[in-house]
Amino acid sequence: MPKPANVPSRGRQALVLVATTGLILAGIWLIKGGQDETGVSSVELTGDVAAAAPAVGEPAPDFAATAVDGAAVRLSDLRGQPVWLVFGATWCSNCRAETEDIEAVYEQSDEVAVVAIYVGEPATTVTAYAERLGLTYSQVADPATDLGSLYRVLGLPTHYFIDAEGNVASIAIGGLSQQAATERLAALS
Repeated sequence: MPKPANVPSRGRQALVLVATTGLILAGIWLIKGGQDETGVSSVELTGDVAAAAPAVGEPAPDFAATAVDGAAVRLSDLRGQPVWLVFGATWCSNCRAETEDIEAVYEQSDEVAVVAIYVGEPATTVTAYAERLGLTYSQVADPATDLGSLYRVLGLPTHYFIDAEGNVASIAIGGLSQQAATERLAALS
């Protein structure tokens, strides 16, 4: 009995199924921004990584940078108050998801200095992002990944909580809720 012309062969059906599955998986990867199952986006550091990674209880590495609004940012100038360093990127979905919570925590606290560092991104991208979202805390572009390298940031977002004496109090990798961030900042007091 001859096979009808409009019925695809099993081989063709399998090929279409494999291709469709591949397209779906590629779409998921693109939507998640290359994140792993923990929601952390990997980042490649191109700056100097010769020094030891910062550790809890040790002094936070000092740095000087210029925020996208032109303000000078030097970590040692912030001594005397808690500091929350947020390493992220505008393309990182978990970084974008927590931005509103970071802004809320910053607006609620007179004591904490928040500095967002955008690893691998130019100032023009960071400026447009911060303006679009109405962010009021310090925004620092790190196009050469110098600051990300100094702090050994391998996944985004990464949070460094620094006490008033300038020591690393805690490190969190991955997105933080407003409540989790508030609890970590309260532990600095």
